[in-house]
Amino acid sequence: MKISCLKVGGRTIKTVVAVFLCLLTGIIRKSDTAFYAAIAAVLCVQRTSKDSFREAFNRETATVIGGIWGMLVLLFERNVWCVPYEALRYLFLSMLLIPIIKFSVLIKMERGTFLMCVVFLCITVTHGNDENTLAFGVARILDTTIGIVIALIINQFPIRRTKGERVLRRFRNHGKF
Repeated sequence: MKISCLKVGGRTIKTVVAVFLCLLTGIIRKSDTAFYAAIAAVLCVQRTSKDSFREAFNRETATVIGGIWGMLVLLFERNVWCVPYEALRYLFLSMLLIPIIKFSVLIKMERGTFLMCVVFLCITVTHGNDENTLAFGVARILDTTIGIVIALIINQFPIRRTKGERVLRRFRNHGKF
């Protein structure tokens, strides 16, 4: 067995800590959507702080835009017109991806396009029948923000290698393992 298989890197440790804190925050907040905070944390813990901030900005912006589109569609369905058949509703929601994608290109956020679409679909497809659909949209955006903030804070802490890890690396590099 190679020693490198046993090694757990600093980014992995930071990701685990960030996800745990997100889920713990969900317990404290009594949130059913803490899972989305955890996802945001996994995506935003990057190799460098600069990469983390870039990913965090992209994630937050895309989540807010996709969330707003989703909540607007649900408001439209509740107050103006609801598609009477599920298959037609899915066609309607799928077609609405076109303006979302075009909007992401218009604002030069092509890297966030897929997140905008995912958040939009998450809100409209899986929560369209909720009692308070807008509450889910707001909670989804809030949880993503919490995950991003936790990831950015955790990513600021340097992870130092232990003396044992340095010794193992030195032996491995010199062919002793």
